[in-house]
Amino acid sequence: MAKYAVETRSTEPKNFFAGDFPTLPETGTAGGKLAEHTPVIQNENGEIVAVAAETAGSVIGITAEAAEKDEPVVYYMTGEFFADALNMPDGVTTEDIKDSLRKLSIFLR
Repeated sequence: MAKYAVETRSTEPKNFFAGDFPTLPETGTAGGKLAEHTPVIQNENGEIVAVAAETAGSVIGITAEAAEKDEPVVYYMTGEFFADALNMPDGVTTEDIKDSLRKLSIFLR
């Protein structure tokens, strides 16, 4: 006799947009798998990849959605976002990129 179980799921919505500052989206080609809301740079091949500790000063935006390698990716070049909603790569903190993002008119709260 088969036993059935009730599956329970829960989600905790996380606010990403922190204010009314205008966002300016741009598109590129993902140089690797990118998660939604990840700070990114443009690599030497012109592809959009996740920021790393050694490239924190070269950040160009934050992904709007997830993308697989070689897929189109949309990223924000301006805006106001909650820092705790970002998907930070290992070894990178919001403090590492905060000043570089401000120069682009991306503000973290």
